[in-house]
Amino acid sequence: MIRLLLIISFFITTAYSQELVIKSKINPQDFAYSIKNISTDESWSKDANKSFNFASVNKLITATIALDELGPDFKFRTLFFSTKQIKDNKIIEDLIIRGEGDPTLSIENLKDIFNRFKAKGIDQITGNIFLDDSYFKNQLNPKYIDDLSYRAYNIQPKSLLIEAGAIEIQFLNQDNNVSLYHKPFMEGIKVVNNLKITNKACEDWKSKIRPDVIFADELIQVTVNGSFSKKCKNKSLYLNALNQDGYLKAAIINILNEAKIEFEGEIEQQSFSDDELNSYVLLDEHFSDPLNQLMYQMNKYSLNLFSRNLALVAMKYKTEFDADEFNTDIFFKSWFEKKGINANEFFIENGAGLSRDSYANSLLFQEILAFIIASDWKSEIISSLPITGIDGTLKSMFKEKSFSNATHLKTGRLKNVFALSGFMKSSKGEEYIVTFVLNGPQYESFLKFIEQSLEYLYQH
Repeated sequence: MIRLLLIISFFITTAYSQELVIKSKINPQDFAYSIKNISTDESWSKDANKSFNFASVNKLITATIALDELGPDFKFRTLFFSTKQIKDNKIIEDLIIRGEGDPTLSIENLKDIFNRFKAKGIDQITGNIFLDDSYFKNQLNPKYIDDLSYRAYNIQPKSLLIEAGAIEIQFLNQDNNVSLYHKPFMEGIKVVNNLKITNKACEDWKSKIRPDVIFADELIQVTVNGSFSKKCKNKSLYLNALNQDGYLKAAIINILNEAKIEFEGEIEQQSFSDDELNSYVLLDEHFSDPLNQLMYQMNKYSLNLFSRNLALVAMKYKTEFDADEFNTDIFFKSWFEKKGINANEFFIENGAGLSRDSYANSLLFQEILAFIIASDWKSEIISSLPITGIDGTLKSMFKEKSFSNATHLKTGRLKNVFALSGFMKSSKGEEYIVTFVLNGPQYESFLKFIEQSLEYLYQH
């Protein structure tokens, strides 16, 4: 009887919240939710079978499939081959760098490799350096989510790239003077400051910046145009390096000079078959951190390139499909079928959910979350999700609410798209899986609805 009264009470509260959002001019057709009490198997929902765009909440699916297919100890790798035996233990003729999709490969990682070459006595490369990024199928016509191709979220998947394909521009505001600095710090990158400094409010500051990235003569020049307010605190903006091969080439030249390894050849792209690589000398390998550790960054901060590369690597390891984003939807649906998950209302363009065309329904995410709960790596997924009001993409949302510390949710957001999906533990110790989605403009009102719903679930 008490349980029945609680359920009725929840429905009344939910109806009241729906009335609030309708009064705020939210179209009832624009939102859905699905809530399930894992402890009692009771559930509540609205339009849970209806298709919506969930944006980056799709990273939950990518993370789940990758952990299931690759395992939590999986590591990305990058291989370094010599086309011939090293001459006199000091000279490499041609060097091949083969990427296998590592989205975390950094300039520091490359420095470690070349410093190891130097420590082994290798001080000269007499031939060329070949960059092999054929592990993924070449994306002929990159599709950006908007016309801001220079923004880091628009970096396209690639099997060999450094620094996640991005250059960080730091805006240092001191004594009303704004200085620009770049990371990574290396020769070969030049930043030109063409900013106009204003006294306007520091609102939507990124939209006022217009960067231009140019590669010429082994130099990367980033010209920062637009305006920046004196009222802004120190800021950072991550830019798509656009020419990823040029970026990697500039980094390698810089590293060779630092390591004092003589090189007068060319750095160019070339693909090699597995049979060819097996006939060459494997000089070294770089391995990333294990997937269960990397997952934390991917989900907490909703890293798009990481998610897209991860989906392609899982596809490459576990199927006969080409590692091509065209096949991502087929790969995911084949996994759903294998696990007995209904995916009739599902389409995905890439592993990040960075798409206007992708769609799913709330019940699918309820099934994914239930699968996670029953998996061996439940703790890995839950700990990787942002905690409301505490960290990641939810750091500034639902701060100091009763449910803040007890709620782990993946966020998804595009213009007129907002979604949350994840786990909550109530004050009574009961566990819930929850999914909320809005495909409409009334974000603030929908956020209030979510807050009321989570508050009620936590208290009861």
